[in-house]
Amino acid sequence: MLKQLVNGLALLGFLLGISLFLWLPFGLLYLLSDGVAWLLHRVLRYRRKVVIGNLKASFPALDSSAVEKIAGDFYRHFSDILLEGIKGMFLSEEQMRQRYKLLNPELLEPYFEQGKSVFLVFPHYNNWEWGVTGIPLQVKHRVVGVYKPLRQRSVGEFVDRRRKRFGLVLRPITETKAAMLEAQEQPSAYLMMSDQNPSSAKRAQWMQFLNQPTACLHGADYWGRRLDVPIVFLAVRRVKRGFYEGTLETLIPSPKDLPEGSVTRAFMQRSEDLIRVEPASWLWSHKRWKRKLKDHPNAQFIDGSAPG
Repeated sequence: MLKQLVNGLALLGFLLGISLFLWLPFGLLYLLSDGVAWLLHRVLRYRRKVVIGNLKASFPALDSSAVEKIAGDFYRHFSDILLEGIKGMFLSEEQMRQRYKLLNPELLEPYFEQGKSVFLVFPHYNNWEWGVTGIPLQVKHRVVGVYKPLRQRSVGEFVDRRRKRFGLVLRPITETKAAMLEAQEQPSAYLMMSDQNPSSAKRAQWMQFLNQPTACLHGADYWGRRLDVPIVFLAVRRVKRGFYEGTLETLIPSPKDLPEGSVTRAFMQRSEDLIRVEPASWLWSHKRWKRKLKDHPNAQFIDGSAPG
């Protein structure tokens, strides 16, 4: 009874907190975002050491002023993404189509007609939350996202309902194997953001990424090769505030006969290319390089680079 009451109060507080965004025009949303960015960057200094440390290690040739410039741009972009994520829960189908466009969804149609599933791989770059919600409106495949549910159940269930309203199928991470095996039963597009720090050091694949030895998630590589699922990269650019365009690129049409790590290597290299073009659009506040090579003497590199 007490747990139900706590869940109910948490949901009520959450709904009251986000209700403003239902009616808030985008112009005012971005005025608010400018203030939030300043607060995060200059007052709360939210993960500033992580952001600056990540940028300096990734771009050693840049001087301090250039690093600070990217950091400032990142906080403004990060604030936009946070508020857009809340606003996005209330966007109509028409609004979502206008603000998050796939420029070439037809690239997936031959796979769909052949009954093949695909892996849509993309980094935490630009508005990934709108992508999760908006992609099901624009492709013929059934779209599946494997995710980690929020601990606060009532809030999580509300957020999940909003994410699923345009057709997204959500499967908890505990059901990953079952979700992946469904690829053989019906043509599905699996959304896979694989640029973050892996939870399992033992199964991590290592390579050079943004000038650093990096432990990488192995899921897309393992399941892609096992099930021979085409690997398609999603490159997203921000046209202007509140408007995004995504371009699909076939990375590997048939990975089954490739060596271990081939999918991971192709994805991470393409992600790095994207990040270098517009670095402020990536999630620099994440503790991406929490795992250090010196603590993993048996790390296996998949790109032929010398550990060090």
